[in-house]
Amino acid sequence: MSLYIKKAFDTTKDNLIIAQPLILFLIILMFTTSALAQQTNKIAYVIFLTANLLLCTAFFAGWFYMVIKAINHQKKADLGVYNNYKEKTEASMALGKEFFPGVGEYFLPVTFTLILYVTVYILLMFVSFETGLKLLPQPQINWTDFFMAANATPAEMHKYVSSLSFTQIKSLNLWMFYMGGIASLFTFFTMFLFPAVYDKKEHFLLAPFSSFNRNIIFIFKNFFGAVGLIIFLFFLNILISIFSIFFSINIILSVAGLLLTFYFMTYAIVLIFLYYEEKK
Repeated sequence: MSLYIKKAFDTTKDNLIIAQPLILFLIILMFTTSALAQQTNKIAYVIFLTANLLLCTAFFAGWFYMVIKAINHQKKADLGVYNNYKEKTEASMALGKEFFPGVGEYFLPVTFTLILYVTVYILLMFVSFETGLKLLPQPQINWTDFFMAANATPAEMHKYVSSLSFTQIKSLNLWMFYMGGIASLFTFFTMFLFPAVYDKKEHFLLAPFSSFNRNIIFIFKNFFGAVGLIIFLFFLNILISIFSIFFSINIILSVAGLLLTFYFMTYAIVLIFLYYEEKK
């Protein structure tokens, strides 16, 4: 596992250009979601929502394609295919030109796979929540107030939790463990879904189902490696979150923390795609 962790780190470090589309996408998404939130007209809301969804799928189609090209480029660099550092750097910078070809080639497969992914996730969480209502002790809280507090500042969340009784907090922790466990299992069993989409060219209507099949087969063939990978990313995410809290004390450190988050997001995707490419 340590070999793939290092390879993914080197690939990300030596090809930072693959992080640029992510930064631009998140900046654009911030403005488009803000415009979406301000819409009161239902027709305009549907238009902006559809545009946001298409923007997301177009981005992922092109970005994942760039990641695969970066992994292939790094393999060539490790084999000494490039004659010198300048040639290697030029090949790395040329990865930026791969984004739009990736969008054109994989937009429909990624779109339908993403739609299926989100749909199954929502249905799973809904069924899990309804099942929990019948099987788990109820914390007797207003769930709307809870989610509002959870999306507010840490101070407001702490204030809300402090207003609950010990029994309510105990039941709430059980619910969070239950729902979080369901979400984690879903994430684990779909971890290589999108690498599987790029593994084989096929009709976009078949892509979500055959890719999921390849993803499941891959996970069970490499079960312990996949478990180790998701545990590593989980703890790395916790570490990045702690650093982000520390970096939020001033504007300069906040920018550094934001860049670190972008790097981690890019690294995580590179690691998942690289592990699939190496072990398939």
